[in-house]
Amino acid sequence: MTPEDVRLLARSAPERWSELELVHRSDYIDVRATLRHGELDGARLDDGRRIHELGAPPSSWSVRPLEPYATNYEWSAMLDPYELGDGVAISDVRSEELFGRPAVAFVARAVPGYDPVCSCCPLVFSEVSQRLEHGDDWRAQPGELPDGVDLALDLGVGIVVRSRHRGGRLGHWFTNEIVRAV
Repeated sequence: MTPEDVRLLARSAPERWSELELVHRSDYIDVRATLRHGELDGARLDDGRRIHELGAPPSSWSVRPLEPYATNYEWSAMLDPYELGDGVAISDVRSEELFGRPAVAFVARAVPGYDPVCSCCPLVFSEVSQRLEHGDDWRAQPGELPDGVDLALDLGVGIVVRSRHRGGRLGHWFTNEIVRAV
């Protein structure tokens, strides 16, 4: 698979599924959710608190309808990762299996032209996203930003099934185990 194949897969995610059941685990929340385009029904795994969302409020950056989210706009972006289509350098493309499903893994680095769903919670956290969020005068502290983000897309439905910052102060990560996809 080439970097361009990865971009095409990311752009096509919304057309590849109509309903998903997944277990989302991250450094800040674990959720089991059933999603239909425009609707999320789920529960937090730690306390069982129900989550039900219809649609998502528009992001100031978004050019497409957003999927509802349990956390923030990163959730919408992982379900429709079109932001990986432009302004992202993609390298180290490799085939993997995650949670018993075929996936394509790669390293993503934002470059000028990156247009995240929302700059405060982008899929590719970087100097580019932080300047979009804070202005062109923003400067990173040493060791603050990751060197890139290790991402994986499910080959069947195209959503992000793994994200892990490569270095940086946040060490942010998440996984999505697809239980069922239609």
